[in-house]
Amino acid sequence: MLRQIPPAVAMKLMKISVKHSSLSLKVNIGAEDDEGNAVTQDSNSQHADRQDDEGQDAEGGQLDEGAVKDVHMVPGTQACKNVWKFQDNDFNGDLPPLLGDWKLNVEGRDPVDFFRHLFPADLIDDIVHNTNLYALQKGRENLAVTREEMQIFLGINMVMGYIRYPRARMYWSSEDGLHLRLIANAMSVNRYDQILGYLHFETFKAAADPEEFQSIDEQIIPFTGLLSIKQYMPKKPKPWGVKAWVRAGTSGYMYRFDVYQGSARRDRVIWLGMAGDVVMRFCDDIKHKNHKVFFDNYFCNISLIEALKDCGIYGTGTCRANRLKGANQKLKSERQLKEEGRGACCVVSDNANISVTRWLDSSVATERRGQRSLLCCHPLMLYNQHMGGVDLIDQCVAMYPHRCRNKRWYIGVFFHFLDVTMVNAWRLYLMSGLEKMNLLFFKASVARALINAGSLQQSRRGRPSATPPPVCTGNHWPQLTEVKNANRCHDAACTRKTKYICMQCCVPLCPGCFVNFHAVICRAYYSSVQRKHINASIMTW
Repeated sequence: MLRQIPPAVAMKLMKISVKHSSLSLKVNIGAEDDEGNAVTQDSNSQHADRQDDEGQDAEGGQLDEGAVKDVHMVPGTQACKNVWKFQDNDFNGDLPPLLGDWKLNVEGRDPVDFFRHLFPADLIDDIVHNTNLYALQKGRENLAVTREEMQIFLGINMVMGYIRYPRARMYWSSEDGLHLRLIANAMSVNRYDQILGYLHFETFKAAADPEEFQSIDEQIIPFTGLLSIKQYMPKKPKPWGVKAWVRAGTSGYMYRFDVYQGSARRDRVIWLGMAGDVVMRFCDDIKHKNHKVFFDNYFCNISLIEALKDCGIYGTGTCRANRLKGANQKLKSERQLKEEGRGACCVVSDNANISVTRWLDSSVATERRGQRSLLCCHPLMLYNQHMGGVDLIDQCVAMYPHRCRNKRWYIGVFFHFLDVTMVNAWRLYLMSGLEKMNLLFFKASVARALINAGSLQQSRRGRPSATPPPVCTGNHWPQLTEVKNANRCHDAACTRKTKYICMQCCVPLCPGCFVNFHAVICRAYYSSVQRKHINASIMTW
């Protein structure tokens, strides 16, 4: 029995799992207690037995993903060769506490307040601006979507998530049993289709401090249309779709995400490979606070655990056998573990306090009917308890998802993250200690609040204003582009081609057609505003 590990707790958890009949090989990076006892973990987690061993890298190529790309080592990482030694497997689970206080940064007590904190008004204004600009570029000058209409539009799509019809137009049907007053009275079906057809955005606040235990995993946003970045993951409930990297807390709150756009559009791989760099990038805002991060064998390798250790982060993850850096030679063989029986394990650690555990367990850890019990080690319970944050998000989103299909893939991505925002707002509501409310009633409350708020602001009493709000504000100036071929002028009365564009509208315009084009837009907007105010006055009086 070796006891050469310093007294200070050096928890660098890592579980390495290799599916091999009933034998599980796992690595616990770093779980040592004050006496230097190594940590063991079990293989009952659904993440532990994940098969991703087709010999492909994260990009879908035929490279061995187990090979770590040590192109440029970060200063402070271990440069010497790993020297492995045996350790005993008693570990009581002492972990360094999280540095700093956890706090909730939300003002308000109603469900809609939590949603608006994550989806603020400036984000809605950004979507409105890009939607109107996109419609203008497509030749629809009089769309003129307002913030109130966008709030109603978002609320309607939330209602469609928990009240499901086969077709979207059925919500506006006049037949008994189909007509949904909450949606039909808030917005016409034609207006809904117009906004959906031109919905556009370019960009997507801190509500709570990061939790102590977090996990990093992949997520699939379902999409079956033609798309170059579409991925196939057979073990996901929806195997085809757009892949996203996600960092989530144990509670199921999503902290960060990044949509994967293929190998040609990713950032340059520096030193840990693509998957390792994803983990390091996602952990750059939780350094030196003793956070515990969990991930599976798709991301995990010993170099990654060493890099996280240098950043003050304790990592836990399943890993593949070809990433053991010599630990496999010190571990007991499969035959020896089988002879010892179920629950047998072997622990080795290196000179960087990284412990590797291989154990044998193919069923439950405790036998019923008063028979003997098997020891379930503390790191295993930590991994099984804290690894499923991303899966918990997927489970909540799948309860009441937005199901309206669209050929534009980014529309599906937008509505997916709108559902994720709703789940995050619900999680914050539960964390606040207010009266408990399930996700269905929370989503319904937010949807009603958005629809009613937009309807009340649109249906104000009184005579409509004679002066419409300004439209053509901003940098509406001609700009000469460097394009090779001239484009058709966007003014309907002009048939010429030009290399000039409007800096604000991003449409080709002749210098002589500039005033006439923007005057038409202002008149169309003025007419639409007048029509809305007159209709609102008729409904009111």
